[in-house]
Amino acid sequence: MGLFEDLERVKLRFITVCERMLAENLITGEQFDEILILLDNLDDYDQQYINQKLNELTGGKLDLLFWEQNSFFDQN
Repeated sequence: MGLFEDLERVKLRFITVCERMLAENLITGEQFDEILILLDNLDDYDQQYINQKLNELTGGKLDLLFWEQNSFFDQN
């Protein structure tokens, strides 16, 4: 699988987690929309900015470190 496909798969997994967070009222619809915008524009930001924004938008519940360490995604 190519790099583009891998990145798109990662984005879809982030979106799935955020949809769950939204359904559980852990984030608002506005926060979810902002996360989608961030993910759509990943190439425009560095990792530090992305982590900072994800932390801000999710109250510290989700960032790139979470992604690397959490097996949540394998429990579908």
